[in-house]
Amino acid sequence: MLTIARAELLRGVRSRSAIITAVIAPLSLAIVFGLMFGSSSSPRFAIGLVDEARSPVSAQIVSSLLDSSDPATVTFVEVPSAGEAETQVDDDMTGAAIVFRTPADQAASDAGTLALTVIESPASPLSSQVAQSVAGSIATSIETGGQPPTPLTQLEVGGRELSAPAYFGASMAILLLFFSTGLAAQSILEDKQTRTLDRMLSGPTTIWSVLIGKVLAVAALAIGGFIVVWLVTSLLFGAAWGNPAAVFVLIVCTVIALAGVATFVGGFATTPQQATTLTAVVTFGLSLLGGNFTGPADAPAALRILRRFTPNGRALEAFTELSVDAASFSSVSRTLAILVVFGLCFGTLGLLRLRRTVGH
Repeated sequence: MLTIARAELLRGVRSRSAIITAVIAPLSLAIVFGLMFGSSSSPRFAIGLVDEARSPVSAQIVSSLLDSSDPATVTFVEVPSAGEAETQVDDDMTGAAIVFRTPADQAASDAGTLALTVIESPASPLSSQVAQSVAGSIATSIETGGQPPTPLTQLEVGGRELSAPAYFGASMAILLLFFSTGLAAQSILEDKQTRTLDRMLSGPTTIWSVLIGKVLAVAALAIGGFIVVWLVTSLLFGAAWGNPAAVFVLIVCTVIALAGVATFVGGFATTPQQATTLTAVVTFGLSLLGGNFTGPADAPAALRILRRFTPNGRALEAFTELSVDAASFSSVSRTLAILVVFGLCFGTLGLLRLRRTVGH
């Protein structure tokens, strides 16, 4: 298996088409899309504020946050009640909401004490992170100073600005991953057509060694291409992708997921041409649903919900969170697990179909 993987990897490195698909194409598209959408690449968030405490302290905090709203980054919106805030979050009118309440057991001498609750939406994880950051800053300031910070307009609302090369570098690398990992199924079907597969199996080689070896080879090539995009955009354009260890693990998990999907799709083909066509159709379909062609702030509400059901959308969301420093390694661990399970399940089904197709 390793011998086949090594031979297939060397053939891929020598192949201009493989290098173009895995490295040159995503890097070029990342630069082009980054330049095109550079002015609108920073995420914009709408955070609701509910003042149920009705105290001087809560009123001052809400007023200061409303005054600090910036339409280009974070906009704070006053909401009359927690119920209305939940409705707005569910309807995607706001990404999250912060509710200021008076603790039930508050003593009369603790009139400045507040209970903060953050209403979140699974469809807007970045907004939730921003709201949590704001609420945490408020709580820390009150606990340490006994009063809200002055001025609140300097409150840390979390994260770096998302650079266009970082976002579209990940987006375009994921897009081209479908094609590069789809080369495994195409290669297997080509070997079947040319009877190369029969000659490979004439020795002490099993069909599973061939199948898994080819998948490992294209996965390694895809990981290498993704890392090149990461390094080039970081070094030449100053793109901040986030914690390097988390980014690397996320790249590997993303390749596993997309390699599984590509292998599954290729398993429905009987010729290399069919595999190429099916891969292209599924690639652009998932890319549209996953938001690979839109900026993080430009995707409509329905698309932001749908992208969470696609492996590329999940991965891109995690890359975005890491890039704006709104997530840690542990906070994206659930996404990492989902990607790996997704890839293993679909990859296993794809290999079984390919095994049946080649007839060995």
